[in-house]
Amino acid sequence: MAQSAQHVVMRSVFAHIAQTCDLPPLPAVAARALTLARDPGTKADELARLVMTDAALAARVLKISQSVVYARRHPPQTLQQAIMQVGFQALRKILIAASARSAYRADDAIAEALWQHALATALAADELAVVAGEPRGGNGFVAGLLHDVGKLLFHLADAATFSRLGHADAASEEERYGATHPAVGGCLAERWGLEDEVVIAIMFHHEPETSPLAARLAIADGIAHQLGFGSVPAQVEGFAPDDDSGTALAPVVERVATAFEAERTLFD
Repeated sequence: MAQSAQHVVMRSVFAHIAQTCDLPPLPAVAARALTLARDPGTKADELARLVMTDAALAARVLKISQSVVYARRHPPQTLQQAIMQVGFQALRKILIAASARSAYRADDAIAEALWQHALATALAADELAVVAGEPRGGNGFVAGLLHDVGKLLFHLADAATFSRLGHADAASEEERYGATHPAVGGCLAERWGLEDEVVIAIMFHHEPETSPLAARLAIADGIAHQLGFGSVPAQVEGFAPDDDSGTALAPVVERVATAFEAERTLFD
């Protein structure tokens, strides 16, 4: 699909979703911090003071900044160190990651399974970026975290119906919720101010020919399923991605499995 056609489709779908779905806003402090982070005149201590006004967000931002995805040789020990070490661009993604994690309640088994799938997919997308010679912590990671957030919103809206949905059951999603989970996820990503590349990849992650990042997400999603981190209870057994890129997936799968166990507590 051409870029202009994509945006026409997105505008129409997003307008519908905005009228019919209850999309969660970014936490107020995170939203203000993202605005500050876009200002080249902002200093690290200003951002740190703002983020520290939300204690839970501050703690999560510090922990996530210690992740292998973002950390440097010496993990930061304070919020200000974290901001200075990772930089404002990475901080924006960390704020999104922290805000996304807060939407998944650990005492809700379905939400927790969806979170584990999201994190495994994000780590897989990050590993695939490294294989492609790109730096860690890029758009693939945050797109992976949010690619199935539409499913979380469907579960929160109607848990009984969501429990009966199968893997990527677009027709049933349209019938019950009036939109598919990729469309809802893409709309939320746009509302949260993410880049067009991320929004498009989330919206079209079941159509990998749409964009390079959508194709990477599709492979990462399959890796998460292969590792046992499915996005719905009735996941397809043995589901694995098609590797049209020729990438040797076995080492990537192994690294993602190792990274998941090491990283999961940093996002709690």
